[in-house]
Parts: sequence; C-alpha cells; structure tokens
Amino acid sequence: MLPYQAPWYLKNGSIMTVATDLWYGTTWRWWGDRVTWLRYLPKVPWQEHIFTGAEGVPLWGLWSCPTHAKGTIILNLGITAQVKNAWYAHIFARKAYNAGFAVLLYDWRGHGRTAELSPVPSSYGWREGEDQVNMAAQLVAMGCPDRVALVGFSIGGQLALWGLKAAIEQDCPFICGAAALSCHLESTRSLAHLRSTTVGRIIEQHFVKNLCAEAEKRRQLFPYTVKPGAVERIKSIDSFDREIAIDYYGFTSVAEYYQKTSAIYFLDKLTLPYLIVYSQDDPMFDPKLIAEVEQLTDGNPNAHFILTQFGGHTAHVGVNTGSEDNFWGMNRLLEFCERLLDRALSASIIY
Repeated sequence: MLPYQAPWYLKNGSIMTVATDLWYGTTWRWWGDRVTWLRYLPKVPWQEHIFTGAEGVPLWGLWSCPTHAKGTIILNLGITAQVKNAWYAHIFARKAYNAGFAVLLYDWRGHGRTAELSPVPSSYGWREGEDQVNMAAQLVAMGCPDRVALVGFSIGGQLALWGLKAAIEQDCPFICGAAALSCHLESTRSLAHLRSTTVGRIIEQHFVKNLCAEAEKRRQLFPYTVKPGAVERIKSIDSFDREIAIDYYGFTSVAEYYQKTSAIYFLDKLTLPYLIVYSQDDPMFDPKLIAEVEQLTDGNPNAHFILTQFGGHTAHVGVNTGSEDNFWGMNRLLEFCERLLDRALSASIIY
C-alpha cells in the first residue's frame, strides 16, 4: 500500500476538509464532467434508471457497465449529497469505470431525485442496507457482473456497512465486501463533538440548510407526510431526524434512532470483508471513537482499518507521487475492491 503523504499546507483536518470541498466542490458545480482536473479520465456513459428498494421504495440512479466489466460497485453518498453535486463520488465512479467496473450512483432515501419519487425518509443505513441488496440483484439482472462491492463516503460509508450486514443476513450471493472513506459510525457522540468547535458548528449549519431544503421539498410534494411547522422547527441535524424520520420508522426518540442506526455496534460481527479509511484529524467525528473502532476491527479478521494522522473528512488528498494521482483515499478504496475480485471471499483475506 502506498503510504499517505498530506501536503504540508493541509496538515489540519478542518482546513483540508473545507479547502478540498471548496476547490473540488465549487469547480464541479460550475463545470460538472468538464472539470479540468478529471480530463485524464474518460467520462462515464451514464444511463438513468429507477431501482426498487426495500418495501418497494423507488430509488433514482445513474448506472453504467463497460464492455467486459469485471465487477460492480454501488456508491453511497454523504448526508446531504445528491448525485448531481457529489464531486467525490463522480471522481471515484470515473476511476472505477475506467478500471473495468460497472458503477451505480444513486440518490438514497430522502435525497435528490429519489425524494421526488417517494416521501420515505432516510434511515442512515438501517433500511438502505436492504435497498442495496435489492439494487445489486437488479444490476446483475441488467447485465452487470455478479460480484458487487459497496463503497461509501462519510455517512455513505455507514450505508455501505449496513448493505454488507443485510447481504450477510439475507445470504446475498452477489455482494462480496465494502469499502468506506471517512466512515460515519456513531451519531450521538459524533454530533456532540461536531458542536464542540466553531468549525464544527458551521459545518452542521451547512448541513441543516440542505436538510431544510429537502424537508421543504418533501412538504411541497407530499404535504400529508410533514407535520405542521416541522420544517420551521429544524435547527439542527437531530431536530431534522426528530421531525422527519423517527415517527415514520417507529422510534420513540432520536437517541433510540441513533442507537439503532449507528454501524459501530456491529463492526465486530460482519463476516464479509470490509475496509474503513479514517484520519485522526477528521473534524466530523469524536476522536475518542478511534480506540473503540480499532478494538472492534482488530477482533474481526474480515475487518481492515487504515488510520492516518492527517486526511480530514472525505478528503485524504495526497502529494502526487507520479505513481498515482493525489486522490489517495479513493485509490485505497478502489484497490480494496480490486482485491475483493482477485481473492476468494473468506475470513482469511489479508489486506
């Protein structure tokens, strides 16, 4: 594995997180597929499709399968990301497609185009896990390879782990592993940590703005599903979950909802291989979680945990060494997906 080298001017998690998103996110919103920093990778010839998730929930996505594809990857986005603006997912998709993978980018429950098809809210992976099992089967039926890897970024990493859990429980013959960058693993402690810093509070309000927009869209399209004044009461991430999600899914409190949906509580029980790439200076998550994650993954032969000193959140932009580009974190995820294809799926896989 190529060691991670953070540029000297980005050796601060908050700075790397904000700077990376400002540069790549802004230029992607301006230019989309035409951004200059992706010219070395051919574009993906996307096709639109509406997949069917658990409980019949419609899920909008873009998919593409190259000739002689060797594997399939389902990509899970972050907490407020949509397919149209998730620059990091599009980078990875182009990398994966040009490496010979069929790829699916989709808007998960309560997001983007999917939120226009159904009022069903997101569940941070709890129900999206089974959604991915369903989509894997549908992709295979559409002609994609029957060896499927789940990949996720931030809370999308938690979705990927829930997908792996669902695949194990349902004995899915297609899903063979998962890989996550800056993986969200626990909600209650991480949200408290986020609010403990000025940068964290700014980040939360950025998310809240986008969550309010999704809630308002839900109210306009499906007014009977939103309680009076609910959108106006959303001032934080947990208030969004209280107003939009917990009643629908039958939870009595946000605390119960977070306990149920946080992936940290089953990391040691997953019996298919997975990779988590994490940085010590990630401003989004409580650093005290690291020791717990290390303990849980050390005790599971299917788990692979890469911890770096620097890297920020959904960034891990590295020094261009000449042997690969500067998207070090994404390259590790793709490398792991390649290994899933090359080795027998067993607890003895060594990364």
